[in-house]
Amino acid sequence: MKYIEVTGWGNKRKHLIPLNKITHFGFEENHTTISFTNGNNLNIIEDEITIREMLGFHGANIISEHILNHMASEREMWSEYNSGFYHNEEIDKDELPF
Repeated sequence: MKYIEVTGWGNKRKHLIPLNKITHFGFEENHTTISFTNGNNLNIIEDEITIREMLGFHGANIISEHILNHMASEREMWSEYNSGFYHNEEIDKDELPF
């Protein structure tokens, strides 16, 4: 089982959290809230960047809509590049694109 070690926001105690019991992260200005499958919550001092690094260590990532949109636009850009002017067989290979 994979765990992350976090520090409680109020009592500064260390907590080992199994990744398969987490349902939600709430990132606030001065603390993070973790929600669990049993309905309980835990407020911790670690910020979003630290949590993302901890999850990344275990091969897990938090993917937001912003990241998905960014990935889709990059995919579209590469698709247009690969099917566009640079790979057109009818264009003279000595002709520059500008």
